Amino acid sequence: MKLYRANRLVLIIITVSLLSSCRMAPPADQAEISTVPSELVQQPYLYEVIRHLYRWYLDEAEVERIIGSKEFSFWVRRLEPRLDPGDHSLLAEILLPQLNISVKVKKADYTIEEMKVVVKNSEFKIIQITRGTVPAHCPRTCQQVAINVGDMKDYLFRTRNQQDFPDEVMIERLRQALRKEIAKEGISVSGLPQGDRIIHLAPLSPIANETWVFWEDGRKLFFFASDIDLANPAVWEHETMMARVFDLDQQVVVSPSEAPGSNRFLTRYQVSRALFNCVVLGRRVTLPSPAAPDIGDN
Repeated sequence: MKLYRANRLVLIIITVSLLSSCRMAPPADQAEISTVPSELVQQPYLYEVIRHLYRWYLDEAEVERIIGSKEFSFWVRRLEPRLDPGDHSLLAEILLPQLNISVKVKKADYTIEEMKVVVKNSEFKIIQITRGTVPAHCPRTCQQVAINVGDMKDYLFRTRNQQDFPDEVMIERLRQALRKEIAKEGISVSGLPQGDRIIHLAPLSPIANETWVFWEDGRKLFFFASDIDLANPAVWEHETMMARVFDLDQQVVVSPSEAPGSNRFLTRYQVSRALFNCVVLGRRVTLPSPAAPDIGDN
């Protein structure tokens, strides 16, 4: 009997100990919340995310919806996809429930071994923007941040025409990249007016490694994007960026449903945004076309 009581007492002690440890251990989702990089929940960074959306994605109705609220919510979480060995990049997602928009961001940190190029960004850059994927309720893995709409509206209004352009070195690199893309696409310039070539550069975003260029006399839009900061010479020396060309006479549709599943087309809405940023907010650059080959010369 004494042995039974002793064993029972030990069992009770072990059970109490386990229950206590269960109460003390943080839930798994709470642990994930704590891993959200602090810079992603800071007001200056979130303001830049909204400014990028304001300039490139939001329409009038969405802006009115924001202004009509007292607070604007951000749900921020870290993403942990399987990465290649040696890839130490950080990824995260910023959910905007009031707009039903999700923004994926990445701080690249890896090496392209065959080129011996180190790809490393000092801050998170936008890599994907998606509509219609935000859940109805904040996921438990997200850290919630609320910002005063009045302050955010004032910031957007003050910076609505802010223009950050490439320096002369990057402009020269863009010029060379444009020439390569024109040659690669087999674009003929024989029917274009002789003389200087006019391009318009969209302002750069501090949180997106991408830029748009409008070639006026060629009626083309060029889109360049990279994991590496565009100011890094490695982007241009090793051709590590994505480049796409859109013909405004052939590759514009009213709705994506006209060409389902194809990424060869831009909608009129996307073109209008790109032209506004390139022509109205952008920088007009004249590229001389002397006897020596220049942009678009074959």
